[in-house]
Amino acid sequence: MRVLLDTNIIIHRENKKMTNYSIGHLFRWLDKLKCEKLIHPFSKAEIARYKYTDPKEAMTLRLDAYEELRTTTAISEQVESLVSESDKTENDRVDTALLNEVFQERVDLLITEDKRLKKKAIKLGLGHRVLSINAFISYATNENPELIEYKMLAVHKKFIGHIDVHNEFFDSLREAYDGFNKWFAKKSNEEAYVCSDDINNILGFLFLKTENQDENYFDIVPQFSRKKRLKVGTFKVEATGFRLGERFIKIILDNALEQNVDEVYVTLFESREELSALTSLLLRWGFQRHGTKTSTGESVLVKPMKLFDQGLVPKQNYPALSYDVQKLILPIKSQYHTSLLPDSILRTENEVDFIGKEAHRYALQKVYISWAGERNINKGDIVLFYRMGTTTPKKYSSVLTTICVVDDIKYSFNSKEEFLAECQNRSVFTNQELESFWANHRHNLTILKFIFVKSFAKRPTLGFLWDSNIVEAPNGPRSFMQITDDQFEKITQEAQTDLSLYWR
Repeated sequence: MRVLLDTNIIIHRENKKMTNYSIGHLFRWLDKLKCEKLIHPFSKAEIARYKYTDPKEAMTLRLDAYEELRTTTAISEQVESLVSESDKTENDRVDTALLNEVFQERVDLLITEDKRLKKKAIKLGLGHRVLSINAFISYATNENPELIEYKMLAVHKKFIGHIDVHNEFFDSLREAYDGFNKWFAKKSNEEAYVCSDDINNILGFLFLKTENQDENYFDIVPQFSRKKRLKVGTFKVEATGFRLGERFIKIILDNALEQNVDEVYVTLFESREELSALTSLLLRWGFQRHGTKTSTGESVLVKPMKLFDQGLVPKQNYPALSYDVQKLILPIKSQYHTSLLPDSILRTENEVDFIGKEAHRYALQKVYISWAGERNINKGDIVLFYRMGTTTPKKYSSVLTTICVVDDIKYSFNSKEEFLAECQNRSVFTNQELESFWANHRHNLTILKFIFVKSFAKRPTLGFLWDSNIVEAPNGPRSFMQITDDQFEKITQEAQTDLSLYWR
């Protein structure tokens, strides 16, 4: 596979100070897959002009590790017509030259962390071939699970005093914050969430602090009003291809609900390039730019917890839900249920089986694929997942397990590549299965993107659905079966699950 690397990827790789786990992980996968690592002549020229303010931090460039494109091709008329108005600077024209190599199929993939370049790629229909580091690793792990270095990832709550502050994972935090080691030592008796692999690499760290209404926010401008808040004190996650960022977002918002706070906020240096992915993640999940922390120069991002904004998509409102929507039951086969919804594991299942190498297990937004005829589904609708039983009598083994919210719904696709891209690392199905779905059902395929909300404390059975006249015996619920508000209330009461904190 011929992989063209954008300038920013090479700069990150070759500057020792900026090299991190994510970059190293990317290059390990490029080597494992025996990819040709290509550099465009324009990128080489850009790197030659790259300067650091401190000469001691200058890059040690090893450009002989990359194969330079010996020939380039003229910009195609189609590419030129789509980007001519947007290309204003020399950097824009370099981006277009790189995209042109992908468009004319002289390279297979382009890897970049440049958001503007990726938007331009989507405009050209190249979104599935122009990938971020995380997206490429997602693609690589999904296609080659046997090459994954570790058996499993897991997030655990640990006392900070049990965590090695000298681990290289914390180097970027030490660089960003003076006195980080002292702060770490002072917090030794407090707990943080840590994600590690089975060879003890730290891949994620999250420290949370609940603040009451009398907290002093003298250095936040505009000034915070009096509210109970959850502060995301320290948050870092590496690009692994496993949607770990979403798993941590869920942990943050679960804590916010548990503490019944009015807002969640985080401060970070948006100017630091390595934080751009984290900033984008937070913005996607409803954090909004508030202002500045004047003592450090950090940006302040805030997420309201007790508001529902009709102008926002479900992902941005999450975990806030609107009650005035459709409620649907969605059956799922038992062999797919817990892999897709690991938080709804049944007592009869082995928990360790569901902490593993599949990225969809860590994702907060997931994908359900159907070719049922029902198309009357909307963003924001509530979905109750129904695990189809494997033992008889089915009236006891088939149960409702999980409440979710529809984030997006897609009914038609222009190509197989577009369909596969929509499913990337969020579906329980293998690429072979997805390709089979495309071959046999392409004209009826529906992709439901949903967000996990809560597992039921008690699992209402099929027998209960029969007895409550929600489902007609001896049948099970059909796909996307709509239920009334009264039926929904009966189900949640039987499930002994309080959803009052979610409704807005």
